[in-house]
Amino acid sequence: MKILIIGAAGRVGSAALAACLTKQHHVTAFLRNPSKLPPELHNHPRLRITQGDATSHSSLVEAIEDTDAIIQAAVYGSNTPFGTSDSEKVVRCIINAVKEVQASRPIRSRPIRLWVMSGQVLMDIPGYAGKIEGDVFPIHPEHYKNYDFLRNDAKDVDWSLLCPGRIDQGEVRVLLYNIR
Repeated sequence: MKILIIGAAGRVGSAALAACLTKQHHVTAFLRNPSKLPPELHNHPRLRITQGDATSHSSLVEAIEDTDAIIQAAVYGSNTPFGTSDSEKVVRCIINAVKEVQASRPIRSRPIRLWVMSGQVLMDIPGYAGKIEGDVFPIHPEHYKNYDFLRNDAKDVDWSLLCPGRIDQGEVRVLLYNIR
C-alpha cells in the first residue's frame, strides 16, 4: 500500500512512519522540514520524502496523486496556545485536495483512505451522559470544528477520526490494523 503521512516527523507521525515501514508499506513523508527525519531514513528504499506545507493545496494534490491512504498527523498535538493552531486549515486543505484527486481517478477506483488525528478530546467518557472529554476538560476547540467539518463536508471522503490518548517520548510501540 502507498501511504502518505502528513507531519511525518512529529511525535504521532514518526510513530506512524515507523509502523508503516515495518509493515512493508511504501510511504511518502510529507513535512515542512525534511531534516527533522532521522538521517538513517533518508535513503530507506520504501520511503519518499516530500517537502511541503499542509496548507498548500497544490503541494497536497501532488503528494496525494499516487496514494492509497493518508495519515494526517500534522498539528495533531499542537504546542500552540489554546485554540490557535492551524489544525482547521490543515484538515480543510487536505479534504479539498483528497476530493480533487479522487474526482480525477477512474470511477471504479478504490477511494483514498484518510485517517485524521484529533486527540482524545473527542473521546466519549463513560458515565458522563453523552459528553465528550472536551466538554468535561476543555482542550483545543479546533478538534470540535474538524469533527463537524468531516461529518458535514467530507461525506464523499472515506475518512476516520483517530483519537489517541497522550503520546510520550520513548520507545515507539504502534499497532496498526486493517491496513492492506
